[in-house]
Order: sequence, then C-alpha cells, then structure tokens
Amino acid sequence: MPTVPTFSPVLEVSAELVSLRQNGSVEAVYFKWLDDTYVVWIGICNDDSSARRAAYRLEDSVSEKFPSVLFDFHVVALPEGKKIQDYVSNAQVVFQRGA
Repeated sequence: MPTVPTFSPVLEVSAELVSLRQNGSVEAVYFKWLDDTYVVWIGICNDDSSARRAAYRLEDSVSEKFPSVLFDFHVVALPEGKKIQDYVSNAQVVFQRGA
C-alpha cells in the first residue's frame, strides 16, 4: 500500500527544482508522485555535461533537505527535435522552456 507523506513537499521541492532553469541547457523539469516516491525527470540538451552536473548537485541537495521523501531522479538527454514529453507521461511540469 502506498504511503503518503505527512506533509506535502511539492511546492517546496518544486521551488528547488525550478533553480535548474538558470542552466540554459536544461530544457524541462517534470515530476510525479508515484506510490510513495517523488519522481523527477530533467530534460537536458544534447547530453550537456554542465547541465548533468547541475542536475546531480540538485538531486543531492534536495535529497538532503527532504530526508523523509524518497526521490527517483532521471536525467534525460534529449536528441534534437525531441521533447521531454516524448519520454514522460502523466507528470506535472515544474518548468518547460518555450512553453
């Protein structure tokens, strides 16, 4: 049976995730509660190493800041012409460039 957190960290976590917008190679960030896990998808351009490092740093920071929340982060290198929506369904947008 899925467990629901005793508090809703969605707004707080989303505020942290939106900081990735500062990296121009991060195209989009989406999330979804799946069972008892906060799943995050981060779409980056052309497997950009600085965007990947920024995503991993944020993953560590968010996991430390919210130790009672189980996270599952996915960094998706988006080939040209693809969007994160091609890989993620039924998730909520934190931000999407060009949207």
